[in-house]
Amino acid sequence: MLTDHELNAIRYYIGDTEGTDGFWGDEKAYVLMNALFFSGIRSETDRAREGKYLNTEILADPKRLYEVLTALMSACRKCALPAERETYRVERMSDFAEMQHKGKTVSFTSTSTDGFLSAYADRRGIALLHFILPEGTPCIPMAEVLPHYAKADEAEVLLPPGLPLHIREYPVPECCLAITDADGKPPVCFAKISVEPTFPEVTHHALPREETVLITRLCTALMLRETPSAEDIGRYIAWKQEFQQALGV
Repeated sequence: MLTDHELNAIRYYIGDTEGTDGFWGDEKAYVLMNALFFSGIRSETDRAREGKYLNTEILADPKRLYEVLTALMSACRKCALPAERETYRVERMSDFAEMQHKGKTVSFTSTSTDGFLSAYADRRGIALLHFILPEGTPCIPMAEVLPHYAKADEAEVLLPPGLPLHIREYPVPECCLAITDADGKPPVCFAKISVEPTFPEVTHHALPREETVLITRLCTALMLRETPSAEDIGRYIAWKQEFQQALGV
């Protein structure tokens, strides 16, 4: 059902990579790839403060990145769920806040049918998200789609950006208070999220031009815990917005 291009995009996203190419060899390309969907530079800043590497090669060729992301979106449509399923995610509070504000999944969102992981030592401030995915929800159930999936124990279901959400917050269940963040603190909130199984087609708009020097300078500053210049921040945000428009998210 899936094309080789779509399968390769899925493998790339989950880190099933090889070789030393700056783009195709990155096992954690999703770090900066997903930050691209969020507003401003908060997401990039959070990830850099967590010690994550912001590989600027990911954004150096907008056309190549666009092809990978649209292949992932196409795969999500093809793998829509045949029946309702429930999944779980431990999320950064800052990312959850943007999800609430926009009323949709902001980036590609990794969830699990196997419950919440017990600790997230790289994140400060976490939210527990319980997703209800109805029949027809566009997504990628990794173990069911990939013929060889090394992380089958994670029971991952990948949601695409742009899925409409209905979010209701509840007190954190007592049994979940043992899940802690980087500071050893329990979750800030717990939310049940009903997903609408609608997903717009990608309508192509012009891609932004390559801005490798700008992006490298900004991401390097963030990884060094420095503040980029206001001009660099403004130019980078404008570049991101053009790319988001090209994807229709």
